[in-house]
Amino acid sequence: MFGMNDPTQTLMQLESYIRDGRLEMSEVMATQFTDMFLQNKKRSEQDQIMLIKGLQILCDVLVMRNKVSLSTTSAKTLLRERKKMIQSNDMIGHYFQDLHRCAKCFALAGKKRKAKSFFVKAFKRSGGCLASTLDGVLMIENDNKMSDLFLRALNNSGPVIKTGQEFLLQPDNLPSVEVTKILHALELNGLQNNELAQQQKSRINSQINAIQSGEMAANAKLQSALDSLKPKHDYYEYS
Repeated sequence: MFGMNDPTQTLMQLESYIRDGRLEMSEVMATQFTDMFLQNKKRSEQDQIMLIKGLQILCDVLVMRNKVSLSTTSAKTLLRERKKMIQSNDMIGHYFQDLHRCAKCFALAGKKRKAKSFFVKAFKRSGGCLASTLDGVLMIENDNKMSDLFLRALNNSGPVIKTGQEFLLQPDNLPSVEVTKILHALELNGLQNNELAQQQKSRINSQINAIQSGEMAANAKLQSALDSLKPKHDYYEYS
C-alpha cells in the first residue's frame, strides 16, 4: 500500500503528482494513504501529522476533480482529526487554511450556508485572509457578507508587488494572491456597482502601471524595509 514504508516521501510524491496535473493518481494515492492511517486507532503524534497532511492533499485534489460528495466527507474528517492535535505544528499549517479548504468543499457541493460559515471562520481566524475571501466571492456569488469580507481583506492587503512576471498582493503573514484573479472578482455582478470595489480596482491598476513605468518599486514593502536599514545621518557629518 502507498506510504507504508516512508510516509514523508509519499507526501512529497503526491505533491509532485499534483503539480504535474496527475490528479487521478493523486486521488487514488491520497485515499489509500489516509485510509491506512485512519485504520490505525493507536496513532502516534507523528502519524496524526501524516494523516492530516494526507487529508489536506486529498481535499484539495477532490475539489480540483469536482468530487462533490467525497470532498465534503474528507473535509469533515480533516477537521475532526485536526482538532485532535493539541499543539500547533508547522508541518500541517494554520488552522484557518483547513477552514478555507472545508469552505471550498461545501461550496462545491452547493451547501452555501455551511460554506459561508467556514469562509467567515477562516476570515476571523486568519485576521483577514485575502485568498479565502476571494474564493468566497467566487464560489458564493452575489452575497453581501462575502463581498464585505473580500473588500475588507483587500483594503488591508498592502501594495501590488511584482515577482518574476506575476503581479501579486501579499498581505502580511498570509498567502499571496495573483492580481489577475482579484481584478476578475471585482468585475462580478455583485461588485460592479460597488464604489469601494471600483476604488480598489483603480488602485491596483494604478500600482501596476507605476511598477511597469518604474515610478514604483516592484516590491514597495521590501524597498521600504531596506530603506529603513540605511543610516539616517552620514557618519562623517559629526567628525
